[in-house]
Amino acid sequence: MRMKLLLAASALALLAACTPEAPAPTPEAAAPAKAVLGEFGINLSNIDAAVKPGDDFFKYANGTWLSTFKMPEDKPRFGSFDELGDKSEKDVKSIIDGFATTPPAAGSNVAKAADFYASWMDEAALETRGIEPLNPYLTEINAITDRASLLTYLSKPYATAPFGLGIEADTADPKRYAVWVAQGGLGMPDRDYYLAKSEKNDQIRAAYKAYVTKVFELLGDKEAAKSADTVIKFETEAAKGHWTPEALRVPDKAFKSMDLAGLKKLVPNIDVEALAKGAGITKLDHVVAYGDTSVTAGAKMIDTQPVDAWKKYLAFHIAGDNGAYLTKAFDDARFDFYSKTLGGVSAKRDRWKRGVTLLDQNMGEALGEAYAAKFFPAENKAKMEELVGNLNSALKSRLETLDWMDDPTRAEALKKLGNFEVRVGYPNKWRDYSALQVDKTKLFENVMAAKKFEWERQVARQDQPVDREEWGMNAQTVNASYNPLMNQITFPAGILQPPFFDVNADPAVNYGGIGAVIGHEIGHGFDDQGSAFDDQGVQRDWWTPETKQKFMLRTAALNAQYDKYCPFTDACISGKLTTGENIGDLGGMIMAYTAYKQSLGGKEAPVLEVNGVKYTGDQRFFLSWAQVWRAMAREEMARQLLKVDPHSPPEYRVNGVVPNVDAWYEAFGVKEGDKMYIAPDKRVRIW
Repeated sequence: MRMKLLLAASALALLAACTPEAPAPTPEAAAPAKAVLGEFGINLSNIDAAVKPGDDFFKYANGTWLSTFKMPEDKPRFGSFDELGDKSEKDVKSIIDGFATTPPAAGSNVAKAADFYASWMDEAALETRGIEPLNPYLTEINAITDRASLLTYLSKPYATAPFGLGIEADTADPKRYAVWVAQGGLGMPDRDYYLAKSEKNDQIRAAYKAYVTKVFELLGDKEAAKSADTVIKFETEAAKGHWTPEALRVPDKAFKSMDLAGLKKLVPNIDVEALAKGAGITKLDHVVAYGDTSVTAGAKMIDTQPVDAWKKYLAFHIAGDNGAYLTKAFDDARFDFYSKTLGGVSAKRDRWKRGVTLLDQNMGEALGEAYAAKFFPAENKAKMEELVGNLNSALKSRLETLDWMDDPTRAEALKKLGNFEVRVGYPNKWRDYSALQVDKTKLFENVMAAKKFEWERQVARQDQPVDREEWGMNAQTVNASYNPLMNQITFPAGILQPPFFDVNADPAVNYGGIGAVIGHEIGHGFDDQGSAFDDQGVQRDWWTPETKQKFMLRTAALNAQYDKYCPFTDACISGKLTTGENIGDLGGMIMAYTAYKQSLGGKEAPVLEVNGVKYTGDQRFFLSWAQVWRAMAREEMARQLLKVDPHSPPEYRVNGVVPNVDAWYEAFGVKEGDKMYIAPDKRVRIW
């Protein structure tokens, strides 16, 4: 009953720790002559000059690409992140391919990764073995006869349930670990897929029933449709107890710290000590309930649902959730629902690409070490540290002068900013996989062994102080993150490439790209969730009531703007769900722009001319931001993300931000009457 925690943003790590006081920004030297993209770091061929910047800045910056690019058949969405993701996959594949000519040392991390990958690529072996790898788990489920034996099974790291366990830092004291309990166990993305009434949801539910039925047919169940009805009824009941994504974003309600007595009160019908013991957990002194009433509701199902219903539910999930590691028939069934129905794609990704993803999920650091050594230049790290320092300094200057923040709150905010820890590229130490047993002929067993290995790794740290060196992201990952419990921001090597970052690009481009991403992650420390944690990562209200009220009013105004953005006539953005990311986007751009202007040392940026068109520094900055979020998505995926993703769709990460930034109006001559124009007194200013 393993749980993977997702906080305000997933925890990630960086190699370098920033100093308590970031250095003052220094004037930027002129960029070297040639960047990877275009003349100065922007792909100008993407621009659609027929679109007025003030009417639709996203389409102005990306319109030609949007109208000419053909979505790959195996992608539910595609954009800058996906382009880099594809490159990262190829880079990792080149490392794996290199093992054929230079075999790694036997028993080493990379040797195990190579064997894991080989087990994935051997499709013939999967067909030969059929469902044989599942049999021990199905036997275990069939042996369940009562609540006691059910709890024994639920303590396993591969079990699925409406509630889950994890070992993570404690919100009350992030220097120690706590046992986390949270909702889980649904086969569809969110509670609304079960409960919300609409024709579209009816179609998805019908497709889900067909998928569950198919899994039972593949298991040899002669009453597969009836079994599917049992599972869906079970999950629908579980969904009723789940919190909405919006509710889980309210820290003082979502995170409840408690002791053993509190946990027993939360789930009075369960012998929590017996459950914990079965999972290898020896201490229940410190517990965090994430969505407490959802945990209570999930636990009650042990009493309210028949044992036979539990057994059908567990059998479906052990087979369906791991279908990709069984025969092609299982894999196809899973693809048809999760990728075709929910994602809108018509073709599977190449098998080698899926194999790289599998390694990322199960042995990511084994390949991350080789990736960082081969593909992450030292100069990238140095330049990133400089940019982070400049962004930190920019926010510091803004915090010192914010007119809506009082002095006591300002002092706390500055202290938190001063304690930010920055991690760039890759971790200081790499994970040791020596305890993980891998067999190049047995894929299913390798995946189960990896789940067991990860759970045992979590459990082993119960009595240890929190490891601040641990990363929650691989070096090859194209992403970035802020961890409120550690007050850390992390930028893996994978994202430190064009169009986000290029050491040879014009400074305006780097500030508008990776600079705004840096600012976005720093901004998470002060968004609707991050603002509930202090400089040490403790969940504590450090705001005065007066300043908090002013912050909430500004946040509400931003939410109201985003609530009006509707990608579909029947589906709009939820300002409440996307609050934190929208604050991060707006604040990140403001920080990056401030840092960029400071880097010029009071001088004007050069005007650069390409093919007779002149681009000012400010124009290059905003175009860089807009092209970072260049993306498109299939309708099925776009609708799914509107329900569950705390990020706004890419178009609105551009068009929702720039109308609130005064400098954008001047840079592109945007005036009243233009579609995106917002009157100065209606523009939202937070950070």
